[in-house]
This record gives sequence, structure tokens and C-alpha cells, in this order.
Amino acid sequence: MQSNNKGKIVAIGARSHVLYSRLLTADQYWTLLHLKSTGDIAVFLNDTAGYKNQLPVLVNSQTHRIDLENAIRSVVLAEGRIILSSLSGSRLTFFSNWLAIYEVNNLKNIFRWIRSRRLDRDTMRNRLFKVPDSKLPYDALLNCSDYKEALTTLNGTKYYDAIADQVDDLIKGRETSLFPLEQSLDNLFETELHESVEKLPSADRKCLAPVFGARADLYNLSNLHRCLSYYNMIIEEVLSRTLPVKYLLTTKDLRAIAKGTDRDERVEILGRKFKTYAEIFRNAYSSQDPELTLEINIKRYLYMQELAVFKKGTPGFHTAIGYFLLKLHEIDDIIRIIEDVRYDYNRHTAVEFLIRPIISGGETTWQ
Repeated sequence: MQSNNKGKIVAIGARSHVLYSRLLTADQYWTLLHLKSTGDIAVFLNDTAGYKNQLPVLVNSQTHRIDLENAIRSVVLAEGRIILSSLSGSRLTFFSNWLAIYEVNNLKNIFRWIRSRRLDRDTMRNRLFKVPDSKLPYDALLNCSDYKEALTTLNGTKYYDAIADQVDDLIKGRETSLFPLEQSLDNLFETELHESVEKLPSADRKCLAPVFGARADLYNLSNLHRCLSYYNMIIEEVLSRTLPVKYLLTTKDLRAIAKGTDRDERVEILGRKFKTYAEIFRNAYSSQDPELTLEINIKRYLYMQELAVFKKGTPGFHTAIGYFLLKLHEIDDIIRIIEDVRYDYNRHTAVEFLIRPIISGGETTWQ
């Protein structure tokens, strides 16, 4: 049985190399950037190896941007279902927890829908991701008329306790933004993901822990930045919104950083122990669009870590995870390109905000 499981994991790693070979080339990125419409992008992608026959119902001139984006994001779910069938034990738990980001996004979208009601119920249902093995009562949630009903409907799921306080704040008017609720959902997802990394077999854990550890550090730092820069929060409240799991950055480190009088001083404090992390923020703060640049800088840093994991050693489970992480970055890039085309942004400026380093015709977007 152990030999059979080992063979399945090697096969998963080998298959991941095949999937990796289907990621978009630099020339295909450039072609996408120079298309004229969302429909053109759908047609082009449907003829590439990585998205072929995944978007057939969307290939027309009336393609709605949201429908196309959701279909593109769903490609990961389609590929993930194949991997799930070959996993067991802690690897299955980890991968299921990783795919749960789609379930979290469904919940975020449902709460946004309850808030705005801009779409009819059937359209909203069709825009939810089809998450493997999800037990959420989606039909019941879409029948809810307010936040209180939605919370009651979630009773018995892991999400109830995670957002109960935030929903109460919304109901009683202490909070008007969905940001705290969505942050609580993200915190639950990131915490469960980090904890499931720690339970992987030692070889997998050795490869993946640094990547997901850096992810946790940067998640905490970016949350700290947003809470201190845009919300009137005391330090203890800010720290309560960070992940309970830590990697290199301890709660003591975060507290010291939070005591900085402004963002520049906070970066200076961060840089005393964590120069690489500090440079990610310092570079963003000196740009014309600090928030977008910070988001891209973090994803680029993680991209390079994940690419190294994918290429490391004999193909195995870590190879598959490296591939899927890289695929998500590609999808984020495609979504940004859709926006660039839709609003007709300058393409050579737009390419500077892609996650993946693109080399084509002698041009490189970032080093």
C-alpha cells in the first residue's frame, strides 16, 4: 500500500510538469495585452493548451467580464479535482484546505450580494464557484434577506464562530464595512492552511513550510499596514487581527513595528531584522501607486519562492503545490490584463504590474 501511494505521488509530480508546460508563454502574455476586447481574450485563451475547451460557453462578443474571470479561476478547481482523487491523509487535508479559498470567496460574494442586491438570485448562484466537497448551504444562503439570517444559516459550520462578532457589529451599526468580516474569513483560511502544512510528511513540510511561512509573515505585515494606515485602531486591536500562527515574525516583532509613528518608521524597524521584507514595503511606498505596488511586490516575492519549490528535487507532492501556486499567479495576471484591455490602459505601463517576469522581444518587466 505504501509503495502504491508513493507511486501516486510521483505520478502527481510528473503530471504537474505537464501542466506547467501549458502555462502561458511570454509571447502569449504580450498577445493578450494587445487584444481589443474581453471576447477576444476568451477566444484566444480557449485556444491555448492551459485553457483549451475550458471556456467554450464564453467565446462570443457579449462575454461578460465577471463570467470570464470566474471561468478562468475555475480552471484550477477542474485541475485540482484530478489531484484530489489521488491524495489521502495529511496531503488530502492540506490540498482541500488550500482549495477552500474558493469557498471563502463564495461566502464573501454572498455577503456582498446581501449588502447590494445588484444581481438576481439565479445569476448570483451561477457565479459561485463549484468547490469540491463543499458542504455550505448555498441555496439557503441565497434565500437570506439580511446578515443575521446568513449567520444563522452558517450555524454548525466552521465559519459561524469566525464571523459571529463581525456580523453582530454590522447588525448593530458599530461597523459599516465588510472588511473586518472578510478579514476574519481570510484569517480562518490562512490559519487552517498553515496548520495543515505542519502536519504534512517531513519531506513535503521541509519544501513547503518556508513558502507558506513567508506567506503568513507577509499576510500579517500587509494587514498591519492596512489597519494602521487606514483604520483608527490601537496596537492591541491591530495585533488581534493578525494570524495566530507565526513564522519568522513573532508577535513581539509585530508589536515593535506597530509602534512606529508612520509607515516609513515602521519599515525602518522591520528592516533591522528582516531586510528582504522591508524592501518589499519600502519599494512600494516610493511608487506612484503604493497599494497596488505592495500587492504585486508581495506576490512577486512569493512567485520566486514557489518557482524554486516547483523545480526542487524529484517530482512529488511539493511539485504539484508549486505548480498550482504558480497557476494562480498566472490567473491573477490574466484578470489584470482583462482590466487593462477593458479600460484600454497603456500596455507597456500595464505590463509593469504583472506578477510573472515576462521576457519577450528583449523586454523584461522586472528583475
